[in-house]
Amino acid sequence: MRGRISALVWAAAAVLLTLSLVLFPDTALEAAKDGMNLFLNVVLPSLLPFFILSEIMLGLGVVHFIGVLFEPLMRPLFNVPGEGAFVLSMGLAAGYPMDAVITARFRKGELCTRSEGERMLAFSNTADPVLTLLTVRTPVAISGPQAS
Repeated sequence: MRGRISALVWAAAAVLLTLSLVLFPDTALEAAKDGMNLFLNVVLPSLLPFFILSEIMLGLGVVHFIGVLFEPLMRPLFNVPGEGAFVLSMGLAAGYPMDAVITARFRKGELCTRSEGERMLAFSNTADPVLTLLTVRTPVAISGPQAS
């Protein structure tokens, strides 16, 4: 019974959202444009360099070097392989999506176990300073100073 009520609530919410898009198309279009503008001007430029840099470092084998170097620190401290230092550093620099992407790559490449991957995500999933600074300035950069 509880699942059926939940499904009805979700269905009603979907119908209301669809109706709001049909009834207010100008507002919906403006919001979509703002969202795309935000993504193209803030999110993509702040994350793309980190995605490219991490792929280059993974391809060149720098991650394995970092793993060997930091194994004595990462294993006793977090009980993860030394490559976890790379996940931590990229997580601190690039934030939420980057550490998850790298951890998933480590899992697929069998560089860590499932429990080690979960631990890496737990300590590296942070609000990074770069993305935070870029998004804090976003409202002014996109729409200009607000008139009082």
